[in-house]
Amino acid sequence: MKDILKVEHLRKNIGKACIIPDLSFVVKEQEIVGFLGPNGSGKSTTLKCICGLYHTNNGNIEVNGHSIVKERQKALAHMGVSIEHPTLYPELSGLDHLKMMANWRGIDKNRVKEMVEFSGLGIEIKKATGKYSMGMKMRLMLALTIMHRPKLVILDEPTNGLDPQAVFKLRQQMEFIRQEGSSILFSSHQLGEVEKIVDRVIFINKGNKLYDGPLPEDLLSEAAYGILVHEREEARKHIQNISEVNLLPEQDDDTWIYFTCKEEKALGKLLMALSKENIYVLDIRKEHNDLESYYKKVYGDKYEGAI
Repeated sequence: MKDILKVEHLRKNIGKACIIPDLSFVVKEQEIVGFLGPNGSGKSTTLKCICGLYHTNNGNIEVNGHSIVKERQKALAHMGVSIEHPTLYPELSGLDHLKMMANWRGIDKNRVKEMVEFSGLGIEIKKATGKYSMGMKMRLMLALTIMHRPKLVILDEPTNGLDPQAVFKLRQQMEFIRQEGSSILFSSHQLGEVEKIVDRVIFINKGNKLYDGPLPEDLLSEAAYGILVHEREEARKHIQNISEVNLLPEQDDDTWIYFTCKEEKALGKLLMALSKENIYVLDIRKEHNDLESYYKKVYGDKYEGAI
């Protein structure tokens, strides 16, 4: 499949701080990619570089074969972008916004009708956007973003402030965008928002890429636990012998041991095995299987100290 977005050795400094040291990845044709990481990981900075809002210090960014540096206008013509909070004229209706965008881009009226239907706003499309909920604003912004049928759609934290129903509607709209032939790169810091729609995820922290591929199976299917013991090294040796349990790398947080397992009975087997060896569990907790805790456990020092 064709590379719609190609980021090669991107470096971005802001002042004396290096936000993105050396980042490379691609987004292929009609692919939906989650661009993930905790707050402050460099997601928004990277997206602003891709969109041409930030100048880069090094590297190359191409959109549908056009360099954002050397062929800026051609590259931007293939992009649809929604970054940060929706910016709308509060006194104008949703329909007014769609008509203005169509007029500015020289798009025919039939496409306006398609985007009214795509937004799902119904009669609300004729009301002033100042009265819209956050979910309604986001649906309108998406319609404005894809009106010109861009090859690449960039969305920065599109689910922020949305209720579950609005998030569900957003996922439907993203699938529609894909079916129209566009690729989507969107940032998020929450797994639940992306796992049902993405083809692939890219996880970064402090501007470094830690993972690029399908959502890890153990993140989706296994529960994560932590146990507190006095004899951590001895306990780890015995846990390694339990096939149903997957030990995660050691951390520098006292005597906690982290692991995943698919069934709770495996947890019982683990506790029984430790008890037989006179290794007593002082505390146990079930970890939230969110992206930040998962990658903190898996990548350890790389997560904490990338760059």
